[in-house]
Order: sequence, then structure tokens, then C-alpha cells
Amino acid sequence: MKRLFLTALTASTALTAVAAQAQDSTDPVALDQITVTSVTRTETPVEESTVSVTVVTREEIEQQSTVNTPVGEILGKTVPGFGQPTQNLTEYGQTLRGRNFLTLIDGVPQTNTLNNNYRALNSISSSAVEQIEVVRGATAAYGFGAPGGLVNIITKRPEDGEINYDASAGFRFQPEDVGDSASYNANVGASGRTGHIDYLVNGNFDRAGSSFTADGERRPPDSYGTQGGTDDVDSYNFLGKVGFEREDHRLQLSANYYDYTQDSDWAGVVGGGSIANNTSATPSRGNLNTKKPGIENLTLNATYSNIDVLGSAVSLQGYFNNNTTTFTRTEFLNFVYNQYETESEKYGTRLTIDTPLPVDALPVNLIWGMDYIHDKTVVNDIDAPSTVPDYTMNGYAPFAQLQADLTPELKVTGGVRYEFIDVDIPTHVNELGTTVNGGTVDYREPLFNISASYQLLEGLGVFGGYSEGFQLGDLGRYLYDSGFTDVSQLSSEGQKTESYELGFRIEHGGLLLEPTVFYNESNNGVTYDENLNIQLAPEKVYGVEVNAAYALHEKVDIGGTFTWLEGRYDANGDGDYDTDLGSDRIAPHKITTFIEARPWDIASFRLQSLYSGYRNPDSNQFSGLQTIEDYFIVDLLSRFQVGPGVLSFGVENLFDESYVPVLQQSYSVQSYAYDDYYYVKGPGRTVSLAYSVKF
Repeated sequence: MKRLFLTALTASTALTAVAAQAQDSTDPVALDQITVTSVTRTETPVEESTVSVTVVTREEIEQQSTVNTPVGEILGKTVPGFGQPTQNLTEYGQTLRGRNFLTLIDGVPQTNTLNNNYRALNSISSSAVEQIEVVRGATAAYGFGAPGGLVNIITKRPEDGEINYDASAGFRFQPEDVGDSASYNANVGASGRTGHIDYLVNGNFDRAGSSFTADGERRPPDSYGTQGGTDDVDSYNFLGKVGFEREDHRLQLSANYYDYTQDSDWAGVVGGGSIANNTSATPSRGNLNTKKPGIENLTLNATYSNIDVLGSAVSLQGYFNNNTTTFTRTEFLNFVYNQYETESEKYGTRLTIDTPLPVDALPVNLIWGMDYIHDKTVVNDIDAPSTVPDYTMNGYAPFAQLQADLTPELKVTGGVRYEFIDVDIPTHVNELGTTVNGGTVDYREPLFNISASYQLLEGLGVFGGYSEGFQLGDLGRYLYDSGFTDVSQLSSEGQKTESYELGFRIEHGGLLLEPTVFYNESNNGVTYDENLNIQLAPEKVYGVEVNAAYALHEKVDIGGTFTWLEGRYDANGDGDYDTDLGSDRIAPHKITTFIEARPWDIASFRLQSLYSGYRNPDSNQFSGLQTIEDYFIVDLLSRFQVGPGVLSFGVENLFDESYVPVLQQSYSVQSYAYDDYYYVKGPGRTVSLAYSVKF
């Protein structure tokens, strides 16, 4: 397998330890037209950012969607520092720089702050996405939970012209079993601008069949511990937008509805996995579920902006989000666990004011404002009376950020955000039968940041800085698993992360190269021992990311990504970080490569690979007891201009590699015989065909 990896690297002429921001144009490093709002909440060109940020454009999303439709799968294959794809519904185990991240849709939080269900990336179909902005490293730009960074999913924007239509249809299957694996999707949309009004509507339907390993084994629709599967699923996504713009004023209203329902004939007992025998855990016919598992997510958003209010640009956003997630019911060691459902309802506002300051003719801006969020989370036991209380959070945070161009080459930004968070928890009897006295838990956290970029030479820049992020942690886990008797014991359980980074940006000729080193630490990290008991301990994570692309020819680009990180924690409080963090937090090193060719104006071909390395942690954590073996996946993506539209053909796992994703390996602890349930191989070769047209 390693020989195959080296051969593919040579064949693709890609350098190890490189990464890419490949564009459809002949110049893959032309990033000057790409702006992001996720760094400072105002539009900032990528090349002027003082922090690490990756943008996955609409063109890249459409290209990757040939073989990877879930957002988490796309990010795992394109973004350095982002964990390997889980090949399941969950993003648990798919960290950003070794920590949890905050997911937003158009600035609206999707991550469940109070009881993280790790489904936020699966709150929307990639067919409704314009671009994805990933800020790597702790950030408080949007607040309320971004210790590892944030992922801001920007929905599709209206196109110019009175009316524009687009439509697509696709089909995918696995040669192992064409009938049971058959999947198909369809998408239709319309958008335009007329007078002072712009609008967009988009609808998508996807029906996913079963999936099979490279060895022909049927994969479970939801194996124990992976928190949701992607097989035997019907999903719908509807996006609507309307905007009104006149002179300096703009009002935009939008709504996105996503429904994801699993209905499988193979939702029975899972078992038979064995590391020693290299057999994947497989499902049995039947249905353990009381209710069909799935996700229902509604996001409503209203934004008013005015570019000149007493000399300042003002943006006021109001939002609402309701998310209901129904988990699967599982059997483990001859015991069938209850089925749970979480419902989170959020609403809030964001006020952002960008005020130019007259400072000796220097370009200096003060970005300031206030955020408010209300979040109520309910955890329901579908099969019995619930032992988890309702949580209600109210939080607000004033912030101020100063941006200054001290010289044409030197840009500096820094500021503070002060988070005031109150969580109300009623008195309740927990899962252990213990009465837990209710009350209000309050958090008061100032979060600071400072960063800068300096253009050393033409085409050579350096950037770096310090930032802080904060998260509450999983309150539900504390209250029904940790023997708490009073919610006041939670007052100190929040986690504050301090993050440092230093990087370079090199752009010369057809080359883009961005190496970055990072380090982050927290005094109250949340980990789990071999018996799944919570451990709160200081922890640190450090690593290297490299991001590059090179134009070999006006019609040939190469590139890839490299990520290496390690994490350790102080298990006994003696000040010595002597124990490795588990592999659900710290993934093995990851290398992605690609070669893309456009031999004719009507055709393009892309060969891409993902190599996940070997890791043998020295750890007593549950996810750190098992050695992680390496694997190597190659995808083929191609597009052809046929008639009025584009024909896309792709093959995921081109060489039909038999492998087990990192998360499933980390939980397959042989000494506990957990591999019987957890050891589930990834999908084998999958063929995709789609046709899209715009008119």
C-alpha cells in the first residue's frame, strides 16, 4: 500500500507536504478576487488576512461533489488542519487543529452549544452552498464556541440577469452491488436581479442506497459509536432568498430547510468486526429503532446593512434556527440502548459597525458591536422518561476590533470580546437516579486576539498572532454521567483555548505556498479515560500545515495539503504533559495531492489522493488505546462539455482500497473486544455520473 502511495505521488508529480487552492482558471493561485467575512466580520481579501483561512469556492464544491457530497467529506479532502473524513453522518472525530469548531450558515450558529450532537456540517446540502470559509485556530469573531476555529458556510448567491435557471441530475453506484447501492439526486434552481430586487430559489433531493466495502461486506447504516450513517437515506434541501437594495441600504431575507431521514431494512444488530481477521462489522436485517433516525434543520435569517450611517458601515442581523436530531437505537453487549432525540432552538442578533478612524492619514478601522444568543436544548428519551433536563442559555457579548495598515506592507489587527453567558438548568433526577439541584450557571470570559501580516518582499509575506476561544463543553454529558449533585459544580467547567500561529505566504509565478506552524493550549480540556469517564485536564496541541499549488503549464496544475499534529495532556496535574490525546482528537498526519489537467476547452480531469498516516499513541484514553493503521485513497474526477450542459464522471476510491477510517479504528479497542462493533471499513469503489445545465 505504501508502494502504491509513493507511485501515485510520483505519477501526479506532486510534492509531499503541499496543499492547494485550485481554481478552474488557468492560474490556480489567483486568489485576489476571493474575500471572506469570517475573520473580522467585514469583507477581507484572502491574501490580506492576518490569520490562517481556507476558502472552498463554488467551483471546487461542484467539482468535489462529483464524488463527495457531504460538506464534512469535502473539507476533509481540501482543508489543511481538518480531520480525515469519517465516512459517516457525524463530524465527531473530525477536529480542526485537534479541537472542536463552530459551524455557521451565513453567520447563523448551527453547532449545538449546550449538547453537541456533532451534526452541524450536515445541516445543509452542498448543492445550496456558494463557498465555505474555514478559519483555522481559536477565534472569537463570532463567539460562543470556536476553540479550534470556525466553518462559515455561505449559501448560494443570486446571479446577474433577470432570470437564470439551473438543473442537474446524478446517479452513483458501487460495482459490488449495483442494485442495493444505487443512489440518485436532482437539483433545480432559479435566481436573478430586476430593478432593486434580487432573488434565489434552490431545491435538492438525494436518495442514498446502501454501501459496501472493497471486500464486498455490507456497511452498517449506523455502526455503534459513529453517531449516524449516510446509507439508505432520503434528504431534501430548500433554499430561498430575496434581497432589496437601494442606494446605501440593503435588506436580505433567507430561509433554508434541510430534512434527512434514514429508513433501512438493515437497522438490526451490528457485529462481526475483527482486526485480527480483517473483517468489517456488518448489519443484520431488522429495525431496532422506535423512530426513524434523521435531521430536520430550519434556518431563518434577516440582515440589514447600510454602508454610511454617520460615516460608519452598519450591519444588523437577526436569525432563528431549529434543529431536531434523532439518533439511532443500538445494541451493545446484548443490551439494547434507548433511542434519543435532541431539539435545539436558537435565536439571536448580531450588530457589526465598521467605523473609520482619522489617525494621521493611516487606514485605521474600528469594528465593534454586540451579539446576543438564546439557545434552548431539549434531550428526549424516546423509549423511556428522559433523565436529561432542558437547558436554556442566554448569552451576549460586546466586542471591539482595531484594524490598521501601519505601512503599505504591515497590517495589524487586535481586539477583545467579552462573553456573558448564563445557563439555566432545572432540578432533575439524572440517569444514575441522583437528584441534581438546579440553578443558573454563569460564565464571564474576556477573549483577546492580536495578529499581523507583513509583506517582506513582492510575493513573500509573513503572518502570525495570538487568539482565544471559549466553549462550554457538553453539559448533558456532565449531568447524567458524572455524578454531579448540584449544577453549581459546573461553574468552572468551561474551556478557554489560547492559540498561537506563525506562517508564510509565497506567491511567485505559478506557485502558491503557505507553510504554518501552530500551538494551542487549554487548562480545562475534556477527555475520556478507558472506561469513558470524563477527565478534565490541561492539554496542548501543536502541529504543522502546508498549503500549496503550482501551475506546471497553463493547462496543468498540481498541489496538495500536508497536516501533522500531536496533542498531549497532564493526566495527574503535576505540570507534566505526559499522556497523548486519543485519536478521536488527534488524527494521524494527512497528505492530500492532486493533478488537474484541462487538455481541451471542453474537458477537465483531476486525479486526487488522500493518505492518512500511522499513529500509535501513548495514552490511557479510550480512543488512544488502539494503534491507527495508515491508508491511501485515490479519486478520479472529470467534467465534459456536452451539448448545453456539463457531464461529470467520477470514481471515488479508484483502486478499491480496503481501509478503516480513523474514527472507527480509534474505537476498535481489541482488549475490550470493541472491534466486534466499531471496526467498520470504509466504502469501496464508487462510480458517479451527473449532468448539469444552466440556461
